[in-house]
Amino acid sequence: MRKSGTQSETFNKIVEASLQLFNQEGERVITTNHIAERMNISTGKLYYHFRNKEEIINELYHRYVKGMAEQLSAALNHNNSIEAMVMAMEKTLRHIWSFRFLPKSLPSLFCVNPQLEEEHQQLSRGQLNSKLGQLFASLREQGMLLVDDQQLAHLVQHFQMVQTGWVNTIKQNASAAELDKLIQSGCRSLMFLLAPYVSPRFQSPFERVFSRYA
Repeated sequence: MRKSGTQSETFNKIVEASLQLFNQEGERVITTNHIAERMNISTGKLYYHFRNKEEIINELYHRYVKGMAEQLSAALNHNNSIEAMVMAMEKTLRHIWSFRFLPKSLPSLFCVNPQLEEEHQQLSRGQLNSKLGQLFASLREQGMLLVDDQQLAHLVQHFQMVQTGWVNTIKQNASAAELDKLIQSGCRSLMFLLAPYVSPRFQSPFERVFSRYA
């Protein structure tokens, strides 16, 4: 990848065009030639910014993880209500959908891109799990969740599994209306994970929010 202090407009357009193609067609069938053709540029110009498709995928992965971390940070800053927590869930699912090729392709990508697998261990499983753990720990401190440390760790693990696994149940090019319904279903599944641990004091507001996703 070309090293520079700032990313050029062409750099970002290559990333955006790649994301669109990967989401529409699947990462395996898209080549750098397809990306250059979509952008109406030469492959040489594309290779000026990225040496190969793997570098584009790495850039997309970093943007995916950054977006996830930003959603969790926002939830940490507004974690004083059930409504804010569920809104963060919904935004996170929409973000995952916008990068939907990645959760579906990661196992096969790891086989050809060991660097990506290493970064996944450090960033996704490390950084994101840590932030999610902080969020649940904060909710526990406020009395919203009644969990011990072991239950909290399992909750983080299962929450991440449901979040990233949810996108695999959706067809590649769902309509906006279909997506809205599926995001509601995804939020409901995540709330089911939390429900057993909600304290009696917060049970009423939790059920009120939950009913919106029924």
